[in-house]
Order: sequence, then structure tokens, then C-alpha cells
Amino acid sequence: MWVKICGITRYADALRAQCYGADAIGFVLTESPRRIAVSELKNWIGRITDMEKVGVFNGEDPVAIYRLARELGLDTLQLHGGIDERHNFLARDFRLIEALESADVIPERRFERRILLDASRGRGIRSAVARVDQAFIMAGGLDPQNVRAAIGAARPAGVDVSSGVEVAPGIKDREKMLKFIQEAKA
Repeated sequence: MWVKICGITRYADALRAQCYGADAIGFVLTESPRRIAVSELKNWIGRITDMEKVGVFNGEDPVAIYRLARELGLDTLQLHGGIDERHNFLARDFRLIEALESADVIPERRFERRILLDASRGRGIRSAVARVDQAFIMAGGLDPQNVRAAIGAARPAGVDVSSGVEVAPGIKDREKMLKFIQEAKA
């Protein structure tokens, strides 16, 4: 099971996520209580190796996204707020995750990307768990207590958590992170 710990704002939390077995960490680079300052992230992101580094964006200009992602050395771009033909060029240099609120209509794309389903749009609110006919990443309201059951019910390819492993927005709880990763990978 692929596991992403999102909303990372501290180097120590990034290292713990890696040490505990997360496959990816996410940095919110758009308006959010979990937004990390680019100047802060630049101080240490290069020291994180051997794990997928995901930048989370919501409606920013694709050219600005590209420049920032190159500057930070991101591997993957998680795009909320819709993808259109202006985003096609991003797929040449980065892996893409398209965040959707519903699996009802998954748009056709001319480029490869993973689908993230989060009906709560990053607010950490749990929604109904349903199976989808294609691989997807499940997010929204997951925590160490419910992730195993949610995986069993929905059969996602991966899970993404932020608020479910925090003590405050952007501040991760080491025990919750460890337990979440253990439960997701059990």
C-alpha cells in the first residue's frame, strides 16, 4: 500500500515519515493552514532522498507551478481545482496526481496521472467509502483508527493523510504517524 503523509511543515516530521515507512510526503504550496513557506522548505528539502516529494497546488498558474517545482526538486505535483490543456506540459517533467471530489466522472486525459479522491477537499472530513473501477488514492478523514477498515472497504492503490496524524495544522504527531503507516501497510 502506497502511503503519503501530507501537510509536512517541519524537517523532523519529514524524516520521521520516511523512517516509519511512508512512500511520499506532501508539501502544501497553496493557501492552507498547512502551507509551508517556500524559503523554509528550500532550507531542507534537498536532504530528503529516496522518497517521493509531492507539491500540493490549487488553481495556481501552471508555469508558476512548474518553476517552483523545479526550484524545489519536487517529484510529483498534486493538482486540485481542475486540470485542463494548460497543464499538459507538466506531465513531461513531473508525475501528476489529479485531486477529485468524486469518482462519478473521472475525466479522460492525454497524459498519465494518478487519481486522488477526497470529497472533503482537504478538510479532513470523512466521506462514504466506495470502490472505484480504477486505481486511486483515498484521502479525507483517515486516521490510524479507521485506515485499515477504509482500505478493506474501498481497495485503493494508496492512502493520503494529513489532519488524521496531527496535533495541530502542519504539526505531526509521531505516534499517530507511525500507527497510521503500520495500519495502512498491514
